[in-house]
Order: sequence, then C-alpha cells, then structure tokens
Amino acid sequence: MTSLFRRTLGAFFLTVLLLLAILAAGLFSGYTRSVTAWGRERESSVKTIATEILQHHHEQTPLPGAPPPEALSRLPSDLPVFIFDTSREMIYSNRGAGRRREAGETALREVRNEAGEHIGYYAFGTAQFHRDTANLALQEALFRAALGALVAAGALAMISSGLLARYLARPAAEVAAGIDRIASGETLSPIPEAGAREISTIARSANILAERLRNEQQLRAQWVQDVVHDLRSPVAMVTAQMEAIADGIYTPEPERIHRMLRELGRIEVLIRNLDELMRLEAPDLAPDIRPFSPESFLAGLQDRFDDEGKTRELSLFWDIHPAPTGIRGADSSPEKSALPQEETAPPQRITGDQNLLYRATANLLENALRHAPRGGTVRCVLECAPGEARIIVTNSGSPIPPEELPHLFDRLYRGEYARSTPGSGLGLTIALRIARIHGGSLEATSSQDQGTRFVMTIPRNPARTEGPEAPEPPRGF
Repeated sequence: MTSLFRRTLGAFFLTVLLLLAILAAGLFSGYTRSVTAWGRERESSVKTIATEILQHHHEQTPLPGAPPPEALSRLPSDLPVFIFDTSREMIYSNRGAGRRREAGETALREVRNEAGEHIGYYAFGTAQFHRDTANLALQEALFRAALGALVAAGALAMISSGLLARYLARPAAEVAAGIDRIASGETLSPIPEAGAREISTIARSANILAERLRNEQQLRAQWVQDVVHDLRSPVAMVTAQMEAIADGIYTPEPERIHRMLRELGRIEVLIRNLDELMRLEAPDLAPDIRPFSPESFLAGLQDRFDDEGKTRELSLFWDIHPAPTGIRGADSSPEKSALPQEETAPPQRITGDQNLLYRATANLLENALRHAPRGGTVRCVLECAPGEARIIVTNSGSPIPPEELPHLFDRLYRGEYARSTPGSGLGLTIALRIARIHGGSLEATSSQDQGTRFVMTIPRNPARTEGPEAPEPPRGF
C-alpha cells in the first residue's frame, strides 16, 4: 500500500508528462503549419516571378530578349525553377539548360497575363524549409530553445510537484500518526488540525474522539473506584460480623442478623442496578415503542407509591395535562387517591417503551420521596403536548446545592445532599439513559421556593416498534 505522498507525487508526475506531451504536440503542430505556410508563400512568390518573366518574353516575341535581371535576382536559389513558353519549350531555369529532364519530372503550371491570355508554363521543385541556410539556423535555434524549455519546465515541475505533494501529504501523515497514537492508547497530544478542509475535519473528529475516550477512561476508572468503595463497606461489615459470631464474640441475635441482611440488600440493589444500567447501555437494545394510556401509567405509579407516601407522612399529587377529567391534583388521601374514571376530553396517548418509562419515573419518585421532609409534598405530572410528552416529578424540601446539580446524573454520584440516605447512586443515571434511549432528555432544577424538579421530555414519535398498543402494567408494578 503506497503512501499519500507517493500517490500525490505520481499524480503530479503524470500530469506534468501529459502537459509536456501536449506542449510538444502543440510546438510540432505549429512548426508543421509554419513550414506549410512558408511553402505556400514560396510558391506564390515563384508564380509572381514566373508570370513577370513570361510576360516580358511574350512582349519581346518574335525577338525574345533576356529575362529582366531584377526578376531573376528574386528567384529562390534553393528551389529549382523552370519556365516554359506556350509551346512548352524551356526559356529559363535557375538550374541551367542541362536540367531539362528534372524539369520534365515536375508538374507544369499554366500562366496567364492580366488579359487572360495564355503566355506559358512554369514548374518548380519541392520547397524544403531546411535547405535554406538561414532557415536551418533558425530551425536549430528553435529546437534547442524548445528542448531547453521542456527540460527546464520538466525539472521545475518535478521539484514543485515534490514540494507540493509533501505539503499536501504532511497533514494527512500527521493525522494518521495521531490516530495510530489514539489506537495504541496514547491520547496526550492533540492532532494538529491543519491542511485541506477534509483532512482538518478528520483531525478535529479524531481529537473529539480522543477527548471522549479520555473522559470515558476517567469515568470508567472513577466508576470502578466507586463500585469498589460501595461494595467494600457492606462486605467488610458483614464479614466482620460473621467472623465475630464464628469466634463466639457476638451472638447471632435477630437484630444483628437483620442488620447484616440490610447490608447484603444494599449490595444486591447495587448489583441489580449495575446490571440494569449495563443492559440499557448495550448498543443492541431494542425498546418496545408503542402508544399507551397516561391514565393507566399514572394509576400504576399511584398504586405503588401511595402507601409509601402515607408511611413517610407525605402528600402525593398526581395530574395529567391536559387533564382527561374535570378534576386535577388528586392527593394520596383515601377519598382522592384514585384517578377519576369519567373522561371529559379525548383520550391522550404517550408513545414509548412503557416499562422503561415506568422504571425511570419510579426512580425519580423514589428519589423524590427519599429526600422530601416529613409533611412535605411530592407531585407527579404528565404533560401530553402535541409535539412531545413530559413527565415532571417535584418534591419540597431543602434545595440541592448548585455545585452538585451538574453531577446528579453521574454514575454512583452521591453528594452531601444524599450521602446520608440509602440508595445506590444509579437511579438517576438509569432514568437519564432511558430518556436518551427515547431520544429525549432529563433535566433537574432546584430552588428554595419551588423545591427540586425533574423534567423528563419524550418526543411524540420516537423510533417505533410495530405492534398493538401496549397493555396496561399491573398495579403495583
């Protein structure tokens, strides 16, 4: 496989050869046409002189005299010329009378005077440009000049072709070397974004890829550290407790065993969430995109979280915008916990993978309930707009510090706001991944006045799987 430099140099070399061939062909064609034009001009001049001589001879008949000296001096010396009278008798030749046989081998051309009278014939040999000494010198000078120009042009073209090929190939070579460094794991120095637009675009894309690889490596390293940290503590605690029981230091009391089971439960939740996140991040994941009813979707969430809200002494509010019923803002009290069944507006539909969206919304609600203060409120609102659907989860309580907001969706991130509460640190990451699987987004805002608010936006028509409308999830799913 040849390099770009050699290919470019070869292309320039072939182009130079083609240009030189065209130039040589043009010079040869011009020389040939010039010689042809020169021959026609010599023939025309010979005819004029022959006419003048024959007219002089015709006027001197029957006592012809010598041809006019002026006309004879103008006859070419390098070209045999023969002049005949009307009876085809040669009256003059610049080659002498002994060349009659040569004259007979040439074609005779008729000559007439201005009155149209036939006054004789003339003949001449083939006009050859190089027979004339001056023409021969000119021809040699032109040949040497043309040859020198071709050699000089070829050498200059080759030098400039090499320099230009190197100039064009250097950025591509640097990009190739930079990509090789990225492939070998060396991503320290960026690739110069120079050269042609296509090459600089490749360099820019390679630099972006290298930056993403660096970020992924950092995230992977941080993720491994966080997983090890989150697993080490409960494993160490359970191990220490079991060793103490085995050594007879502790007795296997039910409270101690329950404490170990809770630690093992934390490990189980973390492993389950890690497995789910890996499954969601698989490139071959195919979500089951179908339209489903927001009423049944919200009713399933309400059945699942109403009891937990009562246990935590929280007020839960459920709503759909635009509401299909005449009542909004149902709280979790027994009288108002169920969504109204009587519809007063056309039924709305949300298009997406219902199970995945249920999982994402449940994560947001678990997070909201976990961090809401006792006596606080948690709201879950579905907005079915013409172009998109939005799932909004809001809870009251202390706001999240502004410096922690950009990291809420990082894997295993748990800031000061959440460090003292249970959880794996993957719930929001999973919710964000599900939103992106649908081509949507998940954003968070937090303030003292409005509380903490998560907004998941789902496009109206994400990539859709052919099939019927999704069935309603079971209550308490």
